[in-house]
Amino acid sequence: MMPWLRSWVLKALRNARGFCGPHRQQPPLPDPQKIVATWEAISLGRQPVPEYFNFAHDVLDMWSQLEKAGHRPRIPAFWWVNGKGTEVKWNFEELGEQSRKVANVLQDMCGLQPGDRMMLVLPRLPEWWLVSVACIRTGAVVIPGVSQLTEKDLKYRLQASRAKSIITSDSLAPRVDAISADCPSLQSKLLVSDGSRPGWMSFRELLREASTEHNCVRTKSQDPLAIYFTSGTTGAPKMVEHSQASYGLGFVAIGRRWMDLTKSDIFWNTSDTGWVKSAWTLFSAWSNGSCIFVHELPRVDAKIILNTLSRFPITTLCCVPTIFRLLVQEDLTRYQFQSLRHCLTGGESLNPDVREKWKSQVGLELHEGYGQSETVLICAVSKGMKIKSGSMGKASPPYDVQIVDDEGNILSPGEEGNIAVRVRPTRPFCFFSCYLNNPEKTEASERGDFYITGDRAHKDKDGYFWFVGRNDDVINSSSYRIGPVEVENALAEHSAVL
Repeated sequence: MMPWLRSWVLKALRNARGFCGPHRQQPPLPDPQKIVATWEAISLGRQPVPEYFNFAHDVLDMWSQLEKAGHRPRIPAFWWVNGKGTEVKWNFEELGEQSRKVANVLQDMCGLQPGDRMMLVLPRLPEWWLVSVACIRTGAVVIPGVSQLTEKDLKYRLQASRAKSIITSDSLAPRVDAISADCPSLQSKLLVSDGSRPGWMSFRELLREASTEHNCVRTKSQDPLAIYFTSGTTGAPKMVEHSQASYGLGFVAIGRRWMDLTKSDIFWNTSDTGWVKSAWTLFSAWSNGSCIFVHELPRVDAKIILNTLSRFPITTLCCVPTIFRLLVQEDLTRYQFQSLRHCLTGGESLNPDVREKWKSQVGLELHEGYGQSETVLICAVSKGMKIKSGSMGKASPPYDVQIVDDEGNILSPGEEGNIAVRVRPTRPFCFFSCYLNNPEKTEASERGDFYITGDRAHKDKDGYFWFVGRNDDVINSSSYRIGPVEVENALAEHSAVL
């Protein structure tokens, strides 16, 4: 054999899998502790945000890779029940497979490209989580909405966002059909149903036929991830845009410090899928390897919630204070929550009497958190922190949170003013990008070096924040400023008020 030919053959054999010579080494498996620690450092503002980041590829597929290699138990990453005996359980590998199939549906059948917008309006069905992840895989921008949206609401949101596609269920499809002719950007409609409807593609049929092979789009950290419509005191709802990093990395430390999540925890957040708290749970739980538990819960029912907590090994619970207020009206001594160890609340002010009743009957504290659609967690009562009943805790890193006057000047402890987050000289990465198509609103939200939340509070000498109310909700009476929370707390303490 000629020397050059012999050399070429040997080289080819060495490069071929399964032939002679040393086996090609597979890349080393990631160390989840080191990776999560790095994400947490970024989340806390201690390390720079990478240029490229994609939650589906960098987080979910990492956990899946560890499962395949046997370095992580194949425990559920997602656990859904409907209260009628039906359950859905996916580990991270199964979640990855299903979400890649959905990504192919979005790309091939809906024609979605990176940056295209998709409106997602579903009740608490497993498809909501699949579509959310699939949008990240394709680079599409997801626009969640609550199922109570009217025709007028839908029309405004579809026109303002120029959404290219919508996915919803039977109950909302007729409302979409009534206004879709006035929404020229809307090109495809997906229906999550066991039935069919003219003009709609059957999501479940397409999912069954879709391929499990999909190459995740490479997204930059500042590429758009989600748009939330948030109502203000004046005008139509504003579009709040978040980036791949602001949500994808912004909740890692929150998941560890406020939610106290580990990869063995099962986290149930009862929030509606249209609110930001559902996204908060998705990114907080899965970045820390925790399981997301979901009950379909078509309507709020205290007994169903309590029975679910008793029956399933849920370790972490998050509800709005209104639900906890309902729960403490029940005889909680009849229930045993053997796995429950950590409880969270947020979305509105927590009455001290609700906290006291829950702790006295369940034996667990309620850890309050405060944030907005524009932000991640702003203030919180973290695990292990001293609880001052009525306070929403201290500033949550990496935010510098202050109480300022209307010109952006920091006020002294005890003085009431605007809750504000410092955005200069450096804007926190875990922050909304802007109010889309509304530069005036974006500019008006800042005073001096601070973003003004629109909420009022005071801060005590220990750094605890005490919520008063929205700027426009505060009552002036005989020169006294009275917050609606104060009125509500006084009413709740009266023996005649249920």
